[in-house]
Amino acid sequence: MKKRTVLCVDDDAAVRDYYGLLLGSNGYQVISAANAVHALHVFSAQSRNIDAVILDYQMPGMTGLELAVLLKRHDPVLPIVMIAGWHPCKEDMLPFVDAAMNKGVPIGYILDRLDHLLAQPSAVSSPPARESSP
Repeated sequence: MKKRTVLCVDDDAAVRDYYGLLLGSNGYQVISAANAVHALHVFSAQSRNIDAVILDYQMPGMTGLELAVLLKRHDPVLPIVMIAGWHPCKEDMLPFVDAAMNKGVPIGYILDRLDHLLAQPSAVSSPPARESSP
């Protein structure tokens, strides 16, 4: 069975390393991006291989929500998890964010949300024609 690939976007290298280590040791392949522009390049090149995205909300240049909007324009069923240093209001981010949580939540909670989102029928079957670049 193919490992699910998660694009993790955070401007803090320690956080990216944390996601890589913990998600990787729980069966996920992790691609890291240091900012939204880097994430857009990665997504453009590998969109067919990315199963879900974890985003930091507050990043220099472009917020995680702005990035989520761009990603969902090109793949409306792509599961996106927003992790913020403050309590994000998911309703304010709909329909661009599928789950929102605070930084520091236990990795088990993040894994549960990813597993749940990826188990949804819309996440399993991608749309017939994904655009190749955001």
